[in-house]
Amino acid sequence: MPDSPSARVQLPLPAPAPAVKPAGQAGSRARAKLAPEPAGRRRLRLPIAAVLVAGFGSLMLAAVASVLVLGLVSASTNTFALLNDKADLALAGVEVRVRHQLDPAREMARFVAGLVERGDLQANDGTAMTDTLRGALAGAPDVTGLAFIRPDLTGVRVGRLNGGLVAEPFDMQGESDIPPEILDGPNRSAATWADPRWLKEAQNSFLTLYQPVRRDGRYLGQVAVGVSLGDLSRFLSVLYVEQGLNAFVLYDHGHVLAHPALVGRSFDFSGKLDGPPLPRIDQVDDPALAALWTSGVPVQSLKKRVEARGVRVLGSDYMFLTRSMAGYGQQDWIIGIGYRDGEMGVEIRRLYITGAVGLAILLVSVGVALLVGRRISRQVARLAEAADRVRAFEFRAIPDLPDSRLREMARAAAAFNAMIAGLRWFETYVPKALVLRLMRQRETEGGLDSVQREVTVMFTDIRGFSRMAEHMAAADTAALLNEHFTLLAACIEAEGGTVDKFIGDSLMAFWGAPEAQEDHAVRALRASLAIHHAIRADNRRRVAAGQAPIHVRVGLHSGPVVVGNIGSDSRINYTIVGDTVNVAARIEELSGGLQGDAEVIVLTSGVTAAKGKDAVPLVRQGGRSLRGRTGMTELWRLVPEDERKDAAKAAAGVPAAPSLSPEDKEGSKPAFAGKDTP
Repeated sequence: MPDSPSARVQLPLPAPAPAVKPAGQAGSRARAKLAPEPAGRRRLRLPIAAVLVAGFGSLMLAAVASVLVLGLVSASTNTFALLNDKADLALAGVEVRVRHQLDPAREMARFVAGLVERGDLQANDGTAMTDTLRGALAGAPDVTGLAFIRPDLTGVRVGRLNGGLVAEPFDMQGESDIPPEILDGPNRSAATWADPRWLKEAQNSFLTLYQPVRRDGRYLGQVAVGVSLGDLSRFLSVLYVEQGLNAFVLYDHGHVLAHPALVGRSFDFSGKLDGPPLPRIDQVDDPALAALWTSGVPVQSLKKRVEARGVRVLGSDYMFLTRSMAGYGQQDWIIGIGYRDGEMGVEIRRLYITGAVGLAILLVSVGVALLVGRRISRQVARLAEAADRVRAFEFRAIPDLPDSRLREMARAAAAFNAMIAGLRWFETYVPKALVLRLMRQRETEGGLDSVQREVTVMFTDIRGFSRMAEHMAAADTAALLNEHFTLLAACIEAEGGTVDKFIGDSLMAFWGAPEAQEDHAVRALRASLAIHHAIRADNRRRVAAGQAPIHVRVGLHSGPVVVGNIGSDSRINYTIVGDTVNVAARIEELSGGLQGDAEVIVLTSGVTAAKGKDAVPLVRQGGRSLRGRTGMTELWRLVPEDERKDAAKAAAGVPAAPSLSPEDKEGSKPAFAGKDTP
């Protein structure tokens, strides 16, 4: 910390600030900068009014054209609507039949689980469990296998093999490929379908439903019901024969769950490591289906749930109608129906024409509306919102305005973003609260000339900071100072004070300017008390974190100063100067000899103490000589109740007075001396 108080006071604020000129000259220059550019230097820009006219005109034209076009194609649209309804009903019928094929598995699982939950069937009775599973499977030809899995991964299973039923116990303990649905059974309460799995013994892929079983809240195991995918394909082949529908079920865009062409086919997926154990879409004897996702052309459909695609294979055209079906695994299946072009040719052409025209009109209308409405209104709204935040000096909360295809908007956004970037740097070095108060003062008083004011000045300093910084990295030193000053500034600003500057580990603040404060001394004393409590609380946190506590000195003095804009033409600060500032700095300097082991010491002059009107507990310290000044200065010390108790306890144990520096011992009184000594 510098030795000279004047050096502290007169350091300029390390931030660029506009030069201060006489009012007339500054005003003329400001008006010159705000004046518009000459017309000859402007580049041609598209006016917003022209954009609005052209945009809404196009929108009106599109609306009228859409009515005319839709009127011309209404007949074909109605025809397609009827055909699409028929196709939707066909897909719904396929979905219902597929669910009827799979839902018995769910009913069977509920039936067996209900027997165990009611106590009619014991989970550990292997014989009774085998007989029950065998009987349930015999009555459900759509189900391929049935099993009960106990919590210890043992159980009984019954399956169809070569036209008969085979039952056997099993033990999955130690196996590495146990389905996650089995392991997660204790955490579930509802049945869940697992993804397809390959069963090596049956040489087939299965869909399995797992139903947890509980009795009185205790997990007893799971009922597993398996449905062979080969049975599902045989069901679809029967549907093709009965209704002439070429239906299929896809697991995803690349794998087939069921297809009439898979009946009688066999696959070996025992060595397949990637993807589900299902045949690929190109392994099915259906060239049109194999090209569905690679070369299929989407066709506009009037049904939201139906997706239509046209495929051309080997000179023939096909139409596929698909939609998703949920409820049997982690992802939705795809059910679909394929038609030859001869079956739907006329209707598909009508669909293509109607969809293309309607889509074009929709794109034009929506595109123009969005371009005109959203681009302009959103950008203007953002600019207005950002301007409101500028007025409130909330520069950090203002996001960058996006670019715009409208020239005026793009120009305004670029200029505004550049302005905000500069203001954010400006805010870093200039206190926002001070600027707001100066603006209010200028509005009410009409100027910011230097004047003499009665203020209270505060100086703070960290004792032993130089020794502390010697053992700290530069980044850690900066972090410590930032946290410390943030703590102090919050206490000062809470009482309406102004932080003037930071000098090393010291801080200078004052009350009574720019706004006049009759109780400036009271505010300063309350802020000092808040600093006292904040530093002690922060030290407790530091000690708990294994860090050394810091010791702070605070000096206060009240008196007349000159306050206003002080500096040169190129750099100016709003600050205070005068003997009162020097006295406050000397008081803070003297407090080091009286601090002793106290974490915080606050010394104030008798002038500030008298103006404080008992705002905080003070103890008279008597007259002291300040360095560089003649005569004695009456000093008072802030002693909060907690510090009084600590001092009383220390005095009762080991009576000792705080040590004083040699220059302070002569003519000084003991600490806590005076009429207010407890």
